[in-house]
Amino acid sequence: MNRRLKNGPIPPTPGWSDPNTSQDCSGMQIKLGVALIALGALVYAGWNGWLRTRSVKPVDEPVTVVAGQQVTESFLLNYDGLYLIEIAAENTAAGKKGLSLLGAEWSVSSSGRETNHGTTDEVHSPPGKNRGVSRVLGEFNGRAGQSCELRVRFTKDAPELLGAKPRLQVAVCGLATENLNAAAVLTFSILFICELFGMILVGVGLVGRRRGV
Repeated sequence: MNRRLKNGPIPPTPGWSDPNTSQDCSGMQIKLGVALIALGALVYAGWNGWLRTRSVKPVDEPVTVVAGQQVTESFLLNYDGLYLIEIAAENTAAGKKGLSLLGAEWSVSSSGRETNHGTTDEVHSPPGKNRGVSRVLGEFNGRAGQSCELRVRFTKDAPELLGAKPRLQVAVCGLATENLNAAAVLTFSILFICELFGMILVGVGLVGRRRGV
């Protein structure tokens, strides 16, 4: 009596893998890798775009330091924190001497109302980081999005500064810059991880696809 063979799936041979499944897996790895690389690129572009709208130094303009000279600058604050009003100059003997002789009065207004004022005779915070040397004229607390107007009137001549390229600066200091630096480190860590794992997945996927052919 002849036995009929039952129809059904043929069991896979040990050690054999379905090439279609391997191809699908490799394709998924490549897609995921490309997505991670694209995510890293978006993070980088977004961070750079956001930085272009931020400024830790909303005022940085050349000035002439002559007694009676008045300078007015309007600016927008991007961070909450303490802001220093400074005169920066080249790091030369003339620049240092000129800053030591400098005298000025200043005031800051917001929404048409004076919020802060002072003189160089008062005690102020240490100067911020500059390529040259600087002297703090005054300081004030500001908040992000606040529009301000600064008026500075020089009360003493400082002829030594004429050749030291003096600049009037307003710069945020302290916690705001530290937070910005921490955010930059975090952003570039995310970017590095996305790009690294993205390239690894793409590489593994391409190798798997070649083996499955």
